[in-house]
Amino acid sequence: MTEYVLSVDIGTTSLKAGVISDTGEVVFVCKKSFFDKNSRFVAVKWLQALKSCIRAFENHSKKSIKISAISISGNGPTVVSCGGLTIRWNDNYKVDPARTGVSLFLPKLIAFKELYPKEYNRTQYLFSGPEYFVYELTGNAITLLPEQRFIPAYWNDDVLKSAEVSIPSQKLPPFVETGKECGRLLKNAAEFLNLESGIPVYCGGPDFVAALIGTDTLQKGAICDRCGSSEGLNFCVNKWFLNESTRTLPSVISDLWNVSYLIPNSSRLKENERLQKVAEGIKILRTLAKENNLDFPDRIFVTGGQSKNKAYLQQKATALQMKVMVSNCNDAELIGDACVAFYGFGKFDSIKAAADSIVKTTVIYEPEIQD
Repeated sequence: MTEYVLSVDIGTTSLKAGVISDTGEVVFVCKKSFFDKNSRFVAVKWLQALKSCIRAFENHSKKSIKISAISISGNGPTVVSCGGLTIRWNDNYKVDPARTGVSLFLPKLIAFKELYPKEYNRTQYLFSGPEYFVYELTGNAITLLPEQRFIPAYWNDDVLKSAEVSIPSQKLPPFVETGKECGRLLKNAAEFLNLESGIPVYCGGPDFVAALIGTDTLQKGAICDRCGSSEGLNFCVNKWFLNESTRTLPSVISDLWNVSYLIPNSSRLKENERLQKVAEGIKILRTLAKENNLDFPDRIFVTGGQSKNKAYLQQKATALQMKVMVSNCNDAELIGDACVAFYGFGKFDSIKAAADSIVKTTVIYEPEIQD
């Protein structure tokens, strides 16, 4: 019997939701805005945005589809209190790096503590964005850790106890691994969303991790281009790269790493300027691969808003002299979330097996030969 996951990805200004089957059929995708630049409690609007997406799906669907699970990802590091007070990932509050080391989350946690001391003292937990939504839907407090090697990018007890940070560890929910059930949909949340109570809820974690799963960038030599309002290249490798132009983080696959190259100020660039910067990024990654005796791929998966622009993708294929691949969902985070859930409730033996089965290449743009 075909099963379906309701995938949810929380962006900076909008929420996307999709209904995706265990065969990779993308039944429906919806996007609802929730942005209010003057609101510090933007997270409390996510539930209404999801309800609007579900209502749109109900109006769209011609057949009755039972949702087997919900899976949630979101941009980060965003920090949210139990009451919904939100510090977004792109809120500009400077924290001395000497206090936080390589952690991506501690600067936002410290900012919350220093900017909103009353709410900080009042709240039982501080969450990242998708984990707050899990808490709202299930009542369970968790922190999704994509893989054990991510701990330095998050926190540990010694760092939290240090004088530079001084945040009680009990304010931060415990780590759970990718694919672990995070709780069940509460009755009141189910009634509000018009879903069955007791549906298992999973967390895909940070959106970039969900996107890597959703493009199956989970084997050595795979590369994807996340190109929405911002843009970044992600190259899967089997060794740690240290380079001033790139950032290396673990993959969700235990023996692999992800080397990322962010396009500087990409949202401000004209289309041709942006493409030039992407080509420069590919050149940097290609050079790193050569220096480390790694083969560089001849194809690149593209996801995000630009993946709908056929003419631009053809230009990109020619400019990069690489095949440009587009999957069954322009928003790879939603596919990644579905893979996490299907793996979590036992449909597949691993996240990689789920991605291999569910991620489908639907269009390939071949590079034109340049003179």
